Amino acid sequence: MFDLFALSAIGLFGIMAIFLIIFIDAIFLWVGTKLSGIEKASFGKAIVCVFVLIVLSAILGSILGSMGFIGAILSFVVTLWVVKSLYDTSWVKAFFALFLAFIAFIVLVAIFFLLAGIGLSGLSIF
Repeated sequence: MFDLFALSAIGLFGIMAIFLIIFIDAIFLWVGTKLSGIEKASFGKAIVCVFVLIVLSAILGSILGSMGFIGAILSFVVTLWVVKSLYDTSWVKAFFALFLAFIAFIVLVAIFFLLAGIGLSGLSIF
């Protein structure tokens, strides 16, 4: 039989992981919006934006997943539109904020890999 305690622990761990992912992604987006010069950048907006983007990503992934490259482009345009709308900014600043958030994420992953002793070859891009 299934152990109810173990199942609830797995569910609690999943919920905590979702909140941690939202928090970490919000930090990257907040840094990206600050560096791109968006005037209305706040950490609270970054959390809301990341939550909306996660929900939209799940929906768009199920709808546009079979479209390949075209689906990826459409998903990116929707992501840009969400950032543009929630921060009330231009398309260029929204793109720059997402680009900087992506670069910050890559830098953090590289630092974690180096601290863990894996090295940049563990990224499989070098």
